Amino acid sequence: MANIPEVPLETWKRLYSEAERFSRSKPWQRLDESLFFGVQDPAMGQMGYACILGSLGDFLALCVYRGAEAFQVYQDLLREEPSPDDDSGFKQDCLMAQFTDTEFVEKADRKVIRALGLQFKGPKAWPLFRSYRPGHLPWHLDEPEAVFLTLALHCACDWVEKLSTGILAPKEHPGQVFSYVPRSEESAGEKAFQETWTPQPASVARQAPVLDTTRLAKLQSQPLRKGGVWEAEIVFLPATIMDRDRPYHVRLTMLVDRDSGFVLPGKVVPPEVPAHQVLADALAEAAEETHTLPGEIVVRDKSTLPALEAIGKVLGIRIGVGRLRALPQAKKALLQRFSERRL
Repeated sequence: MANIPEVPLETWKRLYSEAERFSRSKPWQRLDESLFFGVQDPAMGQMGYACILGSLGDFLALCVYRGAEAFQVYQDLLREEPSPDDDSGFKQDCLMAQFTDTEFVEKADRKVIRALGLQFKGPKAWPLFRSYRPGHLPWHLDEPEAVFLTLALHCACDWVEKLSTGILAPKEHPGQVFSYVPRSEESAGEKAFQETWTPQPASVARQAPVLDTTRLAKLQSQPLRKGGVWEAEIVFLPATIMDRDRPYHVRLTMLVDRDSGFVLPGKVVPPEVPAHQVLADALAEAAEETHTLPGEIVVRDKSTLPALEAIGKVLGIRIGVGRLRALPQAKKALLQRFSERRL
């Protein structure tokens, strides 16, 4: 069953204190989501990239993306026009300090707030701390995450002040990020971190799946029907599964024949299975079960291409990006049936 992590009250006290200080400065009124700074996790050594959300006034938060790949997901979100069936929220790997209304604060959060003797009043005044992992629901922080988010909020206050007073220009060093790196105990001095410019994270190359060459050779030797266009996508199913430490969603691969609308056999996979591996395996299984190979597979966005390009090359299938015509309707019907079963 999902468990809420145990975090010492003293750790919560420091986190809420930094959150209140950050909120009082109302940085979202002066900064937009495209600006960010770096902060290194003192426990894991991983660099986080923090941005302030709330320039439109509807969602106020400090968000810390863990590592270059997580940061790239955020950059993709900024560049792309969101669509109604966008699953990008399930891909995020970040820590978030959000400032919200009382009805969104859960029982476990209120217990900590009462133990600390804190009070919050007014709209978007309540701090809410959550951990996001790909394929998982937002969940309560564990102790190392709470410590890291405390440091990020502390550095955010310093960063906002430097920008507001003109000490720091966000684009002063093109290709670099103003960052906070924890000092060693021997060199800590007055500050627990040093301020420096670090390289902006480079784009992370999309991984290709590991191909089962024996399986593919067997497929190539069979008299398969060939031709037509399949559309492909990975869909997060809306059911919340609670059999682990934190709740999660499973994914379903969808392969749909464009002309007939026929939904080919799919695979249900947990969040830890790499996304780049999922569609390649599903394609091989669908070909085995239907004795059919398409002449072309169309996906919705470029980020999905590496999952299919290698296997497409081996099997002689063109892989391209384009508008999906049959799959959205099949996906809508699937999710509708899924929702009805849960009622």
